[in-house]
Amino acid sequence: MHDDQHIARLFLLDQGIRQGYWFPRWVDTLGFGYGYPLFNFYPPLIYYIAELFHLAGFSFIWSIKMLVIFGYVAGSLGIYGFVKSVLNKSSAILGAALYTYFFYHSITSYVRGALAEFFAITVLAYVFWQLYRLWKNPNVFNAILFGIVYGLLILTHPLIAFPALIFIGIATMVYFFFTLKRRILFVLYVGLGMCISFVLSAFFWIPSMFERRFTLIDRILTGELADYKLHYIYPQQLWYSPWGYGGSTPGLGDGITFQLGKLHIVFVFIACVAAIVYFLKRKKVDLPLQFFILNFFLFSVSISLSLGYSSFVWDNIHYLAYIQFPWRMLTFTNIFIALVGTSGVYFIGQLITPQYKRNVVVLVLSIVLSLVVVYRYSPYFRPQQLISTSDEQRTAYDEIAWRVSSTSYEFVPKEASTKKTAYGTTTLAIERKDIPKSSFEIPFGKATVKEHKILFGLKEYEVDVAGQALFQLNTYYFPGWKVYIDGVETNVGYTNRLHLMQVPLSSGRHTLVFVFSNTPVRNIADGISVMGFLGIILFLGVRYFFRNS
Repeated sequence: MHDDQHIARLFLLDQGIRQGYWFPRWVDTLGFGYGYPLFNFYPPLIYYIAELFHLAGFSFIWSIKMLVIFGYVAGSLGIYGFVKSVLNKSSAILGAALYTYFFYHSITSYVRGALAEFFAITVLAYVFWQLYRLWKNPNVFNAILFGIVYGLLILTHPLIAFPALIFIGIATMVYFFFTLKRRILFVLYVGLGMCISFVLSAFFWIPSMFERRFTLIDRILTGELADYKLHYIYPQQLWYSPWGYGGSTPGLGDGITFQLGKLHIVFVFIACVAAIVYFLKRKKVDLPLQFFILNFFLFSVSISLSLGYSSFVWDNIHYLAYIQFPWRMLTFTNIFIALVGTSGVYFIGQLITPQYKRNVVVLVLSIVLSLVVVYRYSPYFRPQQLISTSDEQRTAYDEIAWRVSSTSYEFVPKEASTKKTAYGTTTLAIERKDIPKSSFEIPFGKATVKEHKILFGLKEYEVDVAGQALFQLNTYYFPGWKVYIDGVETNVGYTNRLHLMQVPLSSGRHTLVFVFSNTPVRNIADGISVMGFLGIILFLGVRYFFRNS
């Protein structure tokens, strides 16, 4: 995988939980050994799911593998359930196959290793399914379910959740015009669901949004080689572009494919023809045809936003720059191309009489076509090579502090010294020899130090100073860190090359405590989420009581 950081991140989450932090915003070891607020900015859901597998007895490596397996299975079941609820069981089989065996689905897991984005594809299946269920039956309970699912999408990948609003908005407007009754009610419940999602996930997205200005995020993730202007798809690449395990580059020389799959394109074409014939026969736009029209339009929008022709959209919606790669819109294409492609089988079946033959034909056709899709595309769903490694190797201090840290450092404080690489990109001005061998240093003076407690967010020392000394905690300063000398809060200095915390100490014995606490923004965000969660529990409890009394 390109993003080979997941085992280390899961290991650190596990460590944090075992230290008593249910949500460890700060983790040690990453950031070249100096730590940084990983889960204050990186969406945590996939690692919590992987942690469940680890707590069940799987190794860290296998827990990540189980996350991928779970993502594929859960996503295919979501698409199957969605198509089944709108069309029928037989068509849903093909829909699940087209969804699962889509090129970009393989790229996110086996090539890029972008597991948050990979799992976002899974969650999206349920987001649109629940939106449909809310349209069919607009009520508070379905609005809550929609809010919970979209909230999970935010906690999976906020950069996918944001453009998802575009597609949810389009779907809501289309549903609005298709609905003869309860139009306003449906829109109000969609709005309620969105509010619920933002409230439940507030503990993550509010601090992430307001505190990213303290990090290198804006410099690294929206510029240099990650500038969205360099990563549009060319139309011909949708039909064919070479398969590979490389990266995205300007022009047509990409090391990964952006093709949709010729079978998928053929199924979309067949679905269009079958839909036209179906309409001419029925003379009305019924639910299956509405389903097709909506998904074909959303499919077209997702493709359009990945092409250079959509640059006016990217240039005028500033937040889209954080998505980095317009080809990430294939995340949505993955969903809609499956929903469109499977509609063709349904329409063909509806043109067959009598009904008993129709059901058999659709079932057989769906199974045969699904097997063809699996046979044709399964060779692309495998790793480039197998690596013999172990949890011990992948969670060793030097492995995380150097190799893993070298691949991701955008959450380091922006004041830390940086330099340019040979490719003109920004990296930290740190060499391997700079990785700290201890949690502290005494840059000036003489002192004897005893470590009492070293946790992610709590570090306690007993320091015996001869004369005067400068104590340096080998941890980056970030808002929320506080230092106490002999129980009294003291200002901490950090105006040094790496923005590390330093405290001057006078002669004598001192108790020195560093605590990573919540900022007002984090406290407010946590409070919003807790109140929202309790409110939903209260509502569901009252609902259950009155329905069973």
